[in-house]
Amino acid sequence: MKDESNNIKVFVRVRPILPREQPSNDEPAPPSLVSMPSPDCTTILNPTTDERKSYYFDDCVWSFDPKDTNYVDNRQFYNKSGPDLLTHLFEGFNVCLLAYGQTSSGKTYTMMGEEEQPGVIPSLIRDILKQIEISINRKVQCELKFSYVEIYNEQVIDLLTKDQSVKCRVRENPQTGPYVENAKEIKISSYEQFLNLLKLGNKVRSSASTLMNDFSSRSHAVITLTLLQTRYENEDGDGIGNASEQMTSNIKLVDLAGSERLARTKLYGQQQRMKEGASINKSLTVLGRCINLLAQKNNKAMVPYRDSILTYILKENLAGNSKTCMLFCISPLDYEETTQTLNYANEVKKIKTLARANKTKLPTVPVNWEELKNSENTIIDSLRNEVETLTSKLTRLELEQSNSSASSDATLVEHKESPNFKKLLEYLEKESARTRFENRYLKQQLSKKNKQINELQSQVDFIDRFQFEKIEQDMAKVQLIRDIEHCCHAIDDDLVSLDPSRLLS
Repeated sequence: MKDESNNIKVFVRVRPILPREQPSNDEPAPPSLVSMPSPDCTTILNPTTDERKSYYFDDCVWSFDPKDTNYVDNRQFYNKSGPDLLTHLFEGFNVCLLAYGQTSSGKTYTMMGEEEQPGVIPSLIRDILKQIEISINRKVQCELKFSYVEIYNEQVIDLLTKDQSVKCRVRENPQTGPYVENAKEIKISSYEQFLNLLKLGNKVRSSASTLMNDFSSRSHAVITLTLLQTRYENEDGDGIGNASEQMTSNIKLVDLAGSERLARTKLYGQQQRMKEGASINKSLTVLGRCINLLAQKNNKAMVPYRDSILTYILKENLAGNSKTCMLFCISPLDYEETTQTLNYANEVKKIKTLARANKTKLPTVPVNWEELKNSENTIIDSLRNEVETLTSKLTRLELEQSNSSASSDATLVEHKESPNFKKLLEYLEKESARTRFENRYLKQQLSKKNKQINELQSQVDFIDRFQFEKIEQDMAKVQLIRDIEHCCHAIDDDLVSLDPSRLLS
């Protein structure tokens, strides 16, 4: 099992000036207090003392002025951060990207984006789905599941279900760490399906208008993508063979609610909004305490993960089995808040996590491939027939049991709970999934062969056309030579007939 110790990777991105920050008259826009003299350095100017303080991070992203040559938009930012996230996920590591910053600093825009400038989340999903298709050719079956929850007033709410009566609680697995119980997981098979689910979740996510932000997130949003990879191997080279290895990894994409101050949001008298702000600040304060203790690397200190739902969910990502990146979005005009955010980021970069690839070797089941090759049906047909036979047996068994008396119903329940019945169901599910994947694999192989055949046919057609054109050219040359010879004979005859000596004789 591969373990990797590494610091949390820290990005800092400065946003452009917002319309509400523009002067009301024709005065020029205020200059940015933040500058980025190099890709790893961020400096901030104190407007009172004119002193500058420098901070160094993994990457500093300049998104202040679109007219600058070093301006980075959403697509370019994803090109900086996305490839590593994608690679680590398919290598079997747990991954996490958190976006932090004061309210209206550009976190949600960076993570979600818009139609013309998609953010990190839709861009990453698009590339994951592309990589899944590529993996088929390598005999790797991938299954991607999507869940979307928010932490609102210290309660976990599933954004993908209409039944809010189902309580989502944070539990902890001894092996995999904290997880959200009862959160709905949906299998993703296309980019359009993901966009529809994302729109559904964003539509019901808690938000409100404040003086600082017209569309302020009032909750922490957590998107979890779980990737199950099954590798098939076959020494004979026919079909996909048996499952030899499994990897389960996940990536958490966290859009944190912005830290805010009541004096700036002007929410006086709005009890619900004040309660939301207090919950947001509490969870971010606990997150800050956890980060400070982790940065000190004091093994004896008790890190208060359970003091907040947010830190409890992110326990593994902050100091456990995860490769974690943290994006800090900052304002170009707010010295106090920006300095606080940069100091926060400076502590985060000191934290180390210990990530390991979640691989599991699977026992191989001996299969008589020679017998399968010699049969009249193909491998796919054989497996399909076997699954259909077992399914019909299962259906017949259930029908027989359903037609019996109440006592037989009890027997059916007992039978369903028996190990043999469960093994049969597991076998059917695995073989059905394996058959579907083999169909996709063979279709992709067939498509590839068809492309090769088409390319070869195009080359043959080109050669034939070239040879035909060459023959035509040769025939044209021969005809031209004959025409020239005919013309030469005609000229000779004319010269003879017009010879002066003959005219005078």
